[in-house]
Amino acid sequence: MSSVRNSPESLPNWLHRYERWQERWRDPMLTALLVLLVLEIFIGLPLMRTEYIDARVFALVWLFMIVSAVSVAARHWLAIAAMLLSSIVALIANLLRFDDPTPLMVCVGSASVMIFMATLIWIVGHAVFGPGRVTTHRIRGAIVLYLCIALFFASLFEVFVALNPGAISGAAVHGKYLLIGQGLVYYSFSTLTSTGYGDLIPVEPLVRSLSNLESVIGQLYPATLLARIVSLELYRRQSEK
Repeated sequence: MSSVRNSPESLPNWLHRYERWQERWRDPMLTALLVLLVLEIFIGLPLMRTEYIDARVFALVWLFMIVSAVSVAARHWLAIAAMLLSSIVALIANLLRFDDPTPLMVCVGSASVMIFMATLIWIVGHAVFGPGRVTTHRIRGAIVLYLCIALFFASLFEVFVALNPGAISGAAVHGKYLLIGQGLVYYSFSTLTSTGYGDLIPVEPLVRSLSNLESVIGQLYPATLLARIVSLELYRRQSEK
């Protein structure tokens, strides 16, 4: 994958200044992403069931998250293009299917969110687990990864529910796409954390298999995260001696 970073002599002045700005603010953008994701998942989505918030506010939070994500991914043009394109398609598809959530529009929107989340996971993963000092921003970035995994699986499950409303028992709500999405985000987090309240049950065999996979990832990720962060910090301290 091509990178924005080149030798200083080959960079235009504006690009060189932007690269230095991005280097300075890359870690704080991880914290910004965490704040926006928390707002979206734990405040925005629940409030969308009420009269206190509408889709435009939700889209605004999503827009700020896109800007933060692009700032984190500024070194990779292909990642920037993938996130911008997928986010634009997802926003358009979501707005178009509010009143008429056809299976095609649901699948297009969900697939776009999956591409966005997969790209974000890849980029943030490089920022979090790359070499260098382990900062509080990078630890928060690791939490961003955990949340993005849940949102990726929620979008994947949404595709299955759009094609087969009985794929997850209790998840399908006819005529109200937003309720479908909120229910599947709830189901995804319950699966990732192995909470398993039992109100939403996977029925289709492939959905059951993917639910098991998400549950395994949810159990292994914290242990892998802790081991990686500790090893990075130990390696840095040894290198400074």
